[in-house]
Amino acid sequence: MKRIVLFTLLFVLVLSSSACSLLNDKDAAEGTQQNKSELTTEQGMTEDEAVNNASEESTSVVDTGDAEVISSSEEMAIYVTLYFPTIDNSALIKEDRDILVSDGEILKASILALAEGPKAQGQRTPIPEGTQILGISIKDKVAIVDFSNEFLHANGLEEITNRLSVVNTLTQIEGVEKVRLHIDGEDMIGPSGMPLGDMEPAQLNPDGTPTAGKTVTATLFFSDSEAMYLVGEKRDVTIFEGETLEAAVIRELIEGPGTDSLWSAIPEGARLLSASTKKGLCTVDFSAEFVDNSPGGTASERMAIGSVVNTLTQLEGVEKVQFLIDGKKREIYTHAIFDEPFSRFEDLIAK
Repeated sequence: MKRIVLFTLLFVLVLSSSACSLLNDKDAAEGTQQNKSELTTEQGMTEDEAVNNASEESTSVVDTGDAEVISSSEEMAIYVTLYFPTIDNSALIKEDRDILVSDGEILKASILALAEGPKAQGQRTPIPEGTQILGISIKDKVAIVDFSNEFLHANGLEEITNRLSVVNTLTQIEGVEKVRLHIDGEDMIGPSGMPLGDMEPAQLNPDGTPTAGKTVTATLFFSDSEAMYLVGEKRDVTIFEGETLEAAVIRELIEGPGTDSLWSAIPEGARLLSASTKKGLCTVDFSAEFVDNSPGGTASERMAIGSVVNTLTQLEGVEKVQFLIDGKKREIYTHAIFDEPFSRFEDLIAK
């Protein structure tokens, strides 16, 4: 009997010792895991990564300026302000929206939201169809966005409102004060023929229209109904920030005439890439559609060239016009020699 009691006491003593050892090992393991987690966060984890690694039950709010971020372990729901152009490109309209962000890519998510388009009617997406985001980074509070060439598939004022929409949207996010746009890895070129550089958000009136810029009265030349003569039409032209006068009048020329008896001689789909003047020579760069989409006849060819040349030579300081197509001289238009500067066509102006 004494032997049985002694054996029982020894067995209980062994169990107690093992249990204490297991508890100590568990506490040590938990302490090690906690230290590891804290070290990971301190050694370079971004705020977004740290939030995304929180427990599923926890929810936190990250302040991103005008964008309020509610995050969980899987994704972040962000309340942002997007800017969409009106269909007539006369204004930028704000739209507040919740968007989902993965991997902390707030800028990319905002651009994708712009590409999805507006909720309200009368507005449009500022991201042309087929445009790809090739890269996004931030340096010294400047967001650098690299788009594919499809982003340039816009005409005149449409191109301007597209980039203003992107700039105004991204500069609403904390840490972004300016935006630089790249096209296929290169700085986007403005109407002046120079890189646009770091752009600040456009100042808007309460109705979304850009604050008034300089306005000039210019004479634009459109074709008559028979493609025989050019007819002048006076128009008040507003010059937007970063735009040259030459680019502004060509933008209006592409928009077309204000009377039904006239028509635009600019081939459909042609986009102005830049326009600037140096020592009396205005160099105007059009996209390939200016040539490729020409109807092909000598009359339409004469009207297209003449309308641009006569419109530009109405401006002070412009004596001749040199055409470029996608940045290069084109030897022949459809029939005419096209790689030399053109002087004003007085004989084409309707009497």
